Amino acid sequence: MCKPLTARPTNTFPGTTVVADNFESGNPSKWTVNTGGNGTAAIVSNAFVTGACSTHLHATTALGSIATLTKTIPAGLGQVYADGFFDVQTTAVVAAVNAYLQFYMGTTRIASVYRNTTDGRLRLEALTSTGTWARTKLTSTAVTTGRWHHIQMHVLPNGTTSALEIWLDGVRLYHTNNNDGRTGAVTSVSTGNEFTSQQGDLYLDNLIIKGQAQVTSNCNTAVPTNTFPGQVVVVDGFECGNLAKWTVHTMGDGAATVQGATVHSGPDAARLATSPNSKSMANLSHAIPAGSTGVYIDGWFDITAIGPVGNDVPYFRFFTGATRFADIYRYNSTGALWLRVLNPAGTNSYARLTKTAVTVSAWHHVQMHVAANGAATTLQIWLDGVQVYNSSAVSTSPTSTTSVMLGSEHYPQPASINIDDVIVKSVP
Repeated sequence: MCKPLTARPTNTFPGTTVVADNFESGNPSKWTVNTGGNGTAAIVSNAFVTGACSTHLHATTALGSIATLTKTIPAGLGQVYADGFFDVQTTAVVAAVNAYLQFYMGTTRIASVYRNTTDGRLRLEALTSTGTWARTKLTSTAVTTGRWHHIQMHVLPNGTTSALEIWLDGVRLYHTNNNDGRTGAVTSVSTGNEFTSQQGDLYLDNLIIKGQAQVTSNCNTAVPTNTFPGQVVVVDGFECGNLAKWTVHTMGDGAATVQGATVHSGPDAARLATSPNSKSMANLSHAIPAGSTGVYIDGWFDITAIGPVGNDVPYFRFFTGATRFADIYRYNSTGALWLRVLNPAGTNSYARLTKTAVTVSAWHHVQMHVAANGAATTLQIWLDGVQVYNSSAVSTSPTSTTSVMLGSEHYPQPASINIDDVIVKSVP
């Protein structure tokens, strides 16, 4: 029997939840079910990830056999994340496919991820702006059958700057913000094969679909400015609709995206989202020109979710090579802003910068100046226009900054951080 009290599945992807279904209700009423011929779609209890039930889609090579589930995406939520657990127990015939997720614009399929029966590899198929198909192999080995796999996919149709992301079992396999795709909005997502007479037994559990307003890219939007000295290394209000100016690093179910739901200015802002799950990580980093004597970094942050007591949510982190030597963060236990500095002995020194908590779900202006110079390092920090730290005698080992980072460089550090209007300058 199904267990209807089982908690609904969740994830850290942004957007409005369109559906979150573990099928413990005992029916697929949250979906549009399409069956034909001897195809069937049934709630079963012989395979599941959580609870006691899942959905089984069964189709054969018989004429007209088909079984799919489809979810319509509400208008205005044309950027979509789909997430679920899938178990292919009977594969299609050689040279055919078993489809996991398919994204549609009206009646036109614009992107899908599937298991190719010939070699068992996971593949992406995306419709280009000219109407041709671009196909990409995502794995070098076969996706095993007869076991559950966690598959997630993000689709943002935006012409030549369309975004596509795909994860398999917590590892991101593919990411681009410059796919040559269709212009418009995702209107539905389905699972199961699109065409009749494609054999397969596919089990589904813990499906989540989220949608959010599409980012309207406008690279001509005025860029943020400030009065700090130095040469501009990077300035980004994220109005181009991508993270192309940054080195993006994600692991597990960590996500680095551009979104338009929570912004400081303009139509777009970045979002870094991580969970307590194993290896969940997301950050943006940028190299600093060699020979720089100092670095100023300036940005707006809105933290909307935090992790457990004892963890922290990072703002800015400064590195020399692979070594982090200075950073500021919001400490979850009190909400206060803290500074951490690596001292010459290799241990960390800490300074509390605020007496009260930095409020969450609100934009805050954070600025930091670091001039690495060993035992005579300069550090200055401002929060919402007020200087909260100023010293030219901070003791650390590095004599240069080689890169700066926004977000977490380790895990677990669960949080959801919106970031906007970032400016990095270097002083020669």
